Parts: sequence; structure tokens; C-alpha cells
Amino acid sequence: MAWPVRYKLVGLLATGSAINYADRVNISVAAPTMMAALGWDEAHFGLIFSAFLAGYGLLQIPGGVLADRWGAKFIIAWACVGFSLFTALTPLGGLAFGLMLALRFCVGLFESVIFPAYASLNSQWIPRAEYSRAQTLSLSGVYIGQTLSYPVTTWLVLTFSWPMTFYFNATLGALWLIVWLAYAANTPATHPKVSPAELQHIEAGLSAPSKPPLSFWRVLQESQVLLLALAYLCLIYGLWMIVFWLPTYMVKARGFTMQAMGWIGMIPTFASFAGLVCGGFLSDTLLRNGFNTRFARAQGPALCIVAAIPFLVAAALVPSASLSIICITLYLFLANAAGGGFWSVPRELNPHQVGVIAGVMNCAGNFAGIFGPMSAGFFVMGSGSWALPFLVASGGAMLSFFVFYFLVVPAPIQDEIVLSHPVQQEAHS
Repeated sequence: MAWPVRYKLVGLLATGSAINYADRVNISVAAPTMMAALGWDEAHFGLIFSAFLAGYGLLQIPGGVLADRWGAKFIIAWACVGFSLFTALTPLGGLAFGLMLALRFCVGLFESVIFPAYASLNSQWIPRAEYSRAQTLSLSGVYIGQTLSYPVTTWLVLTFSWPMTFYFNATLGALWLIVWLAYAANTPATHPKVSPAELQHIEAGLSAPSKPPLSFWRVLQESQVLLLALAYLCLIYGLWMIVFWLPTYMVKARGFTMQAMGWIGMIPTFASFAGLVCGGFLSDTLLRNGFNTRFARAQGPALCIVAAIPFLVAAALVPSASLSIICITLYLFLANAAGGGFWSVPRELNPHQVGVIAGVMNCAGNFAGIFGPMSAGFFVMGSGSWALPFLVASGGAMLSFFVFYFLVVPAPIQDEIVLSHPVQQEAHS
């Protein structure tokens, strides 16, 4: 029996997120070779990484607004055109450092609209009881992309040259774009391959709109949106820190060789993937089995955070290097499991504007991405200990738990201002 179209669409989104994330991390893997070829040091590459993150923060919210208002299909397509083009142009940055900064900034700029647009598209295609797992599966490609980027990029650099990795990734983006334009649609009703039975199933899970969409400024002022963003920021602070610093931590603090780090470091990354996917299934299962919306979408996932915190503290304090990595792996599994709640709450707050609410949340997470790894470096330099950044991240995760469990209420928010919304609407059921 053929898979439903909505499942195939989620698979296509997951593939796109893998390519998207590979475009982010390929320069990190190629950096040692690029340093030698271009004569740039770690300080230069620190600025290059920050240039990407600066661009990545700018269009999170506008991307969500555009996807909600005009439909996500072509927003995602134009984003793919942009980040693939500037990925292909990245080798030209070797001509001048300022040009490299501009090119990486543009890669981040176009990638910034992707995940809010994913959330918006899934809100049009996925019944409420399936939404959390569909959204987390769509995003799970980030960990597949990260895992595969290390061996593939290394092989391309060693076999050909460092520019080849950027040409390769841009080509993958172009091929994905062709498939996306040929197959995707903004709504199931406009997709030629959706069967009447599937359309009926989807529409049965989407009730007719009873409330108008929120005004844009009302979204930005809504306390529940801001609390969701705060909880996400506090959790993602530690996750970004681990993404950037785990390889260095394994080598310098725990004594792993570079070769061992490369292989063992894949285990925590896979745990992040598994946690994110399992968290989406957990949230939907709780909702489907009679738990109220607040527990299924916020409080249950928040319990995953509080269960994860002891493992992060232990990772910093245990004397055994192997046990430290096991603790980090368990922390990443449980902390990412909370993602099933975070990415489903925007739909519960207002199904008309999932993209913009998710954009606000992810923008806050990107802010943590800029300052989390940076502050960790200062903590290590100032204290001479790798334990301090882990303990600070544990404190941030605890704050995330308190906000998410006690303050975030995933119930519809209202507004008196009526805006037109040409894409198919749905409301909280």
C-alpha cells in the first residue's frame, strides 16, 4: 500500500533539512584545510561562523509571516535557491576575508526562513493529533545532515579540494529543489496525488476556523509566545554549546584522540536525532490517549528536560571520560525529546500563524546560538575548568523547565483584529 502523500511530504522536508544543515557545518569540517590554504587563523574562522549566525537570525520571523500569509511552498523554494547559490559561491570568499563574511552571512540569511516555513506548511497538511511527530520528523534531518557531513566533507576535501565540498552541497540543494517544486503543494486540497480518503482524514483533523488570525504585532506582544521563546532560548543555549564545543571538549578535557573523537562523537549526534523523533511521537501519543493539551504539549515534554539535567551535571563531574560521553548522550536524547512539545505549541496557540510564532521561538534559539558557545569559551578561559559551562547550561535547562512546565499554556490566543489569510485555515480543536 502506497504511503499517504503527507508522509512523503514530511520525508521530503526531512531530506531538505539534512541538506540545509550540511550547508551549515561543511565549513567547520573543511576549516583546518581552508586555514592552511588561505592563511587565516582561528580568530578569522570564529568571525566567519558568527557571520552565518548573524544572518540566520534576521529572517526567522519575516519568513514565518510570509509562509503563513502566502503559503510555504515557494518561500521554502526561494530559500533553497538562495542558500544553495551562496554555498556555491563560498569558494570565491577565499579572494578576500570580507567577501567570505558576506557570503556566509547570506547563506545564513536564506536558511533562516526554512524552519518557520516548515512549521507553517505542516500546519496546513497534518491533522492535529499527528502534528508533533510530523514536525519533529521534518526537522530530524538536521542531525542526519550533521552526521553525514563529517565523513563526506572530509572525503571531498582529501580527494579533491576544499571548494569541492561547497559545490557538492549546492548541487544537492538544486536537485532537492527540483523535486520540491514538482511534488509539494501548499495544501492537500490542491495536491493532485492526494486521494479522497486521505483528504477526508486530513480535513477531519482540521476544524474550520472560528477565530481570525492574530495581527502581527499582537503575536510579538503575546505573553505566551514570549514565554515559549524564553523557555526555548534557555534550553537551546546548552544544546548549541554542546554542538560547537563537544569535539574540543572530548579532545582537550577528556583526552580522546582526534580519530576516536570523530567516531565516538557521532553517538551523541544520533542520540539527538532519536530524542527529537521520539519526543514528537510522545507528545502526539499523550494527546491521543486522553491527556489534556497542556500536559501533552508542554508539561510532559518539560519533564524530559528536568530528567535530562542530572546527566549534564554528571557529564562535567564524573572522572571517567567514557562515562562522561554516556551522560552527554543521555542528556541530548532527553533534552531533544522536549522538542516535540516546543514545535507543537505554536499550532496550539494559533493555527493561523504557526510560522510566525515558530519564527519568534526559533529566533530566540538562534540568539542562544550566538551567545552560548561564545560564553562557554570565556567560562573555560576564566576558570580553567570545563565543568563551569556545563553547570551554567544545566541552570539554563532548569529555568527552561520551570517556564515550560508552569507558565506556558498551549491554548488559543485571541485578537480583535481581522486579517485576510489566503491559505487554508484551521483552528484548535
